[in-house]
Amino acid sequence: CTSVPALDEQLAAIRDSVCLPESDETWDTIAHAIQRLASLTRGSALVFGPYFITSIRTLSRPLTGAITSERSRLSGIAIDLVCVLSDVLADLFTPLIPLFLPTLLVLCSRTNKVFITRAKACIATIIQNTRSISILPYLLDAAKDKSSSLRLAAAEGALACLNSFNPPDFEKEPRAREVEGIIRAVATDANADVRKIGRQIFEAYKVLLPKRVERYVLLYTELDFAET
Repeated sequence: CTSVPALDEQLAAIRDSVCLPESDETWDTIAHAIQRLASLTRGSALVFGPYFITSIRTLSRPLTGAITSERSRLSGIAIDLVCVLSDVLADLFTPLIPLFLPTLLVLCSRTNKVFITRAKACIATIIQNTRSISILPYLLDAAKDKSSSLRLAAAEGALACLNSFNPPDFEKEPRAREVEGIIRAVATDANADVRKIGRQIFEAYKVLLPKRVERYVLLYTELDFAET
């Protein structure tokens, strides 16, 4: 697209299809529209910047509906779109995090491993591309969920954040407390895999925030992790 009217025309056509109620007759039409949106993202997202992001926001409800579809192909195509948005927009994707990340985390509580694997890969892509500290609160909430697969995804996401984000971001009190909340949640998790990742989170925490370790070390004892 070379102009806003041209972009709007393409988005209107996509919107008409994406907003269709999902059924046996319509899901393939929805999927193809999402694929067209992914192509449009690659060619136009950075050209139109905030205007394009606002347009995506208006489509977030049907897109998240497609992400959570029980139809594996439709869900996969919608998740691929989020990955494309994250790849192209990088840190400009940050305003879209509240719209898509919670839905991806919900998928991690499914019993179907295909959905979990796709969602976790997309979350990792968002973390790597945006490096947005605003992701942490969502991971903290997920680390307390009753689903062990979601708690594991949250722990893995938190570790990825600690390994890739700007270290000074963690020094702000609210962010440091969120990391410590995640550590508390995973330290005594019933799932051994979650505790194993928790051990790695704690080690990264000690490197990033050494001044806070002595203050809080009694809350996260070596024993909690040693039992994994």
